[in-house]
Amino acid sequence: MMSWLLLLAAAAADDQKLIYDLSLNGQKVGVRTVTVRYLPREDGERRVIDVYSELTVAGQVVKARSSGTSSGRGASFTSTVDQAGQLSQIQGIALPTGGWRVTYADPKGVRDFTVSASEARLSSIDLVDPGRSGMLATAGSTGVLLAETGTTVAGTIEAGVPVTITVGNQDLSATRYLLRGASGTARIEVDSNGVLLHSELSWLGGVVVAHLREPPGARNYGSVEPIPVLSGGVREEPL
Repeated sequence: MMSWLLLLAAAAADDQKLIYDLSLNGQKVGVRTVTVRYLPREDGERRVIDVYSELTVAGQVVKARSSGTSSGRGASFTSTVDQAGQLSQIQGIALPTGGWRVTYADPKGVRDFTVSASEARLSSIDLVDPGRSGMLATAGSTGVLLAETGTTVAGTIEAGVPVTITVGNQDLSATRYLLRGASGTARIEVDSNGVLLHSELSWLGGVVVAHLREPPGARNYGSVEPIPVLSGGVREEPL
């Protein structure tokens, strides 16, 4: 009899790390690091996203860390922001209706509110989530919920147009989406795999530009490895 069985292991988790240079009003102000972990599950892929931004604006340091999860069932995130020593926390949960339930907490108290799908269909975490950035392709009235502030950049998303964008020393094909609203025009560019290459969103009293520093590497979907189990042998019982 076999002394052990070979079972197929699920593909190992695949991590993708992306670094963005941040600028405000044409001046470089900081760096954003994004890590996306792809986790295979029986009911589909799950993604865990960690985003850390550190900027210096008008002599004040702003640090923001966001952690999010997403799958075919929905998405959620939690953000902690330190703006010159003033701390706040924002939590968002995507609603089945397409909007968000948001909790905002700072030293002044806690506020709970709902953002409708027409106000924000995506969060800023979704923009760096290749599994959800495709939601930009649905044109119409909506916006982006900023995970760093709990506010929305609302307007009308126009149909995407193909563009070429330089990342590092390479010209990459991308799709550009424009979100036009009362506060101006937000610009978002993603590649064919849904990876964010460039974004321009209103934050910190201006337009924060995030530009990917190096071209994204190809995903490594992990390997399938045998797992030895039942080392004591397999017993056969009569049916």
